Amino acid sequence: MRRHTRAIVVDMPEPDPLEPLLDDWKVADVAIAAVAAIAAVHRRPVSLRRSDLTGSESVLRGARTSALIDDPGVRLSDSPTGGLGAAISVYSLLAPDSLDASARTFLRAPLQILARMDVLAGGDGHPIDARAGARLQGLSRLVSVDTAWAALLPVIVHGEILAHRPFGTRSGVIARAASRLAAVSNGFDPRGLAVPETYLNRHREEYLASADGGYGREFAEVVLQAWVAGAAEAEAIARAA
Repeated sequence: MRRHTRAIVVDMPEPDPLEPLLDDWKVADVAIAAVAAIAAVHRRPVSLRRSDLTGSESVLRGARTSALIDDPGVRLSDSPTGGLGAAISVYSLLAPDSLDASARTFLRAPLQILARMDVLAGGDGHPIDARAGARLQGLSRLVSVDTAWAALLPVIVHGEILAHRPFGTRSGVIARAASRLAAVSNGFDPRGLAVPETYLNRHREEYLASADGGYGREFAEVVLQAWVAGAAEAEAIARAA
């Protein structure tokens, strides 16, 4: 049976509210592997010299693949309208020329960034109801909490938005983009090079099922594996640059 994590953003135990996810050794191992894989990509010379080039490709691939996760029928060869256009608009906040400002705002006022993402996705910038708003308030408090496990904040941001759908049908693309922005803002993936969306699309059914009605260790493991695979894709982008 899947163990859901429903209250982590409401009941934040001290000193590290994210650490309970590491009770499962598999999650801890994958978190360590993800940190190492992404750090290795950032040490590549091209990542140091031309992170604008590799980051741009990462964001474009992520946006296009995120649209596919929400709608496998999306035609990537078409002009960027509908779900594809919305994904590209949301992910524009991760583009190299916007990334630093977006990350700073996310740390200071995460709800402002989430509202902006919702508008870019076609919404009105507001959660769908009061309960969703309360959960987002809890999530915003968590963003500012210090944690020794940088890999886990993107997981929680992703899980909260995907599982509880505060922005309705737009929640999937917002969850994935916000997760990437969390990874930049807390130093897990500081240049935004990894492309976790490709793995999530390949394992779409498992990924979506792990967030059905809540999220927990199964979801954390899937998403952290996606970051490991996303680092490998970033390596491929760097080699081709």
